Amino acid sequence: MKTILKKRYGQHFLRDTGVLDRILALIRPAPNDLMLEVGAGDGALATRLAPRVLRLIALEIDDDLVPALREVLACCPNAVVVAGDVLSADLSAIISPYLSPAARMRIVGNLPYNIGTAIIEKLLSQSFSIVDMTFMLQLETVERIAAAPQSKEYGFFSVYCQHRCEIKRGFRVSPACFVPRPKVHSAMITLRPRGGALDPDLESDFLMLTKAAFAYRRKKLVNSLRRDRHLGKTADDILRQAGMDGARRAEDVTVEEYEHLARIFREYKATPK
Repeated sequence: MKTILKKRYGQHFLRDTGVLDRILALIRPAPNDLMLEVGAGDGALATRLAPRVLRLIALEIDDDLVPALREVLACCPNAVVVAGDVLSADLSAIISPYLSPAARMRIVGNLPYNIGTAIIEKLLSQSFSIVDMTFMLQLETVERIAAAPQSKEYGFFSVYCQHRCEIKRGFRVSPACFVPRPKVHSAMITLRPRGGALDPDLESDFLMLTKAAFAYRRKKLVNSLRRDRHLGKTADDILRQAGMDGARRAEDVTVEEYEHLARIFREYKATPK
């Protein structure tokens, strides 16, 4: 069956078997893994994963690919193909029939370059526990996620991902490994969500503060925070209480410092004025 590529889905199919083997070695699938593959495509990775895991859920947005995907996975009774868009799908409903106390929820995928960050943000907002997520992304996106403070790549998405996950960069992948060839290089990355329950109010303050800081990244931190409608004149007080120099820029502030600032802001709001 000939695959008809659809530009709107950002489809680039991995054809290099050596790279597929390296991805498998990076993931290290185990018999107790409940594996969700986002964008399973024509099954190049799914057919390698399914025999090694407890259950593989292959999620694919392209309806024209679904029949062929079901066909190639027909030999794997533990594989299920789901037609749907990861950004609009009810992921909890999709995986809940297969969850068990012994299963490790893991996610993999070759994510479309144009919506990779949106997919990661949605996955990190899910209520179910995820052991890790291993993705192939545009190299530029991987560099943003893993960026260190005081680098040009360091921004809100860097801070958000590093706050929520342990990050491990993987290997690079050449455009020549895909059909059709993308115009950019790709790279692997693994995000391992940090354990423990999250305080939703504190998380909300953290996101608000971080977004406010990077909204005007070339300005002094205090001026950026002052411009935010939620912070306004409190910016000077919370920076002083946090022991932070407001003359610094957003890209100079570490993830740990943003976390500390969010805690200070929450305490500040709770203190009678």
